[in-house]
Amino acid sequence: MTSPGTYLAIVLYTLPGFVLGSVIHELSHSAIALRCGDPTPRRDGRMTLDPRRNLDPFGCLAMLVAGVGWGRTVALDPLFLRTGRQRAAVAATGPIGHLVVAAIFAGALRVELLGSGIDASSYDVLAQFTLEGVILGVLMQGFVVNLALFVFNSLPIPGLDGYAVLRALLFGRIPRVFLYTEQYRHAIYVLAALAVLLPPPLTHGAVDIAAAMSTETASLAFEHLIEPGVHPFFIGLPNLFHVLS
Repeated sequence: MTSPGTYLAIVLYTLPGFVLGSVIHELSHSAIALRCGDPTPRRDGRMTLDPRRNLDPFGCLAMLVAGVGWGRTVALDPLFLRTGRQRAAVAATGPIGHLVVAAIFAGALRVELLGSGIDASSYDVLAQFTLEGVILGVLMQGFVVNLALFVFNSLPIPGLDGYAVLRALLFGRIPRVFLYTEQYRHAIYVLAALAVLLPPPLTHGAVDIAAAMSTETASLAFEHLIEPGVHPFFIGLPNLFHVLS
């Protein structure tokens, strides 16, 4: 169970990285679509870093409630994106955008740790209230949330970029598979939700897909790319269910 104060702290540390990642995600879609000849993103005013143009209210709410969110979908015109490769490229840039933002946070995190001399393996972000502690917390959460959103958006589930890439490249070969998947997409959503929500309480935390997608992935990347051999403590992503449980 997470206390309301801890939950609020996690939200505040996570929001900067989520906002930046979501803006870059949607801007990446817009930029590549424009590059492929679709002027729709520019016409709709989506070629901007303004969060008000790229954030989705429900996506932000989902991030606050469940730790997974999204930005405002970029409208595209299929008349301009005629080839599967073009559509796949536009879809793939969303997750790649999160990966780039995660790399930026990783670089900043490396500089901060070297400059401050903090031992990341024993550092509890939530127990620190200094400026240095807040900066480190924001950088760590920015790294975690963008890695998590990269993994999430890469999943081959209808509505996500990973699925859009596969559909763009393979629909002509196996159309029935995609049509069947889309026909029963709501059942797939339910099964995916159950796969994430049920294992932790049933296995007493031994199996946790959400943690594997977020903090465990971030820890693995941290100890191989940022500080070799160091396994840091990440506070996880916002989850209102932990407060209510």
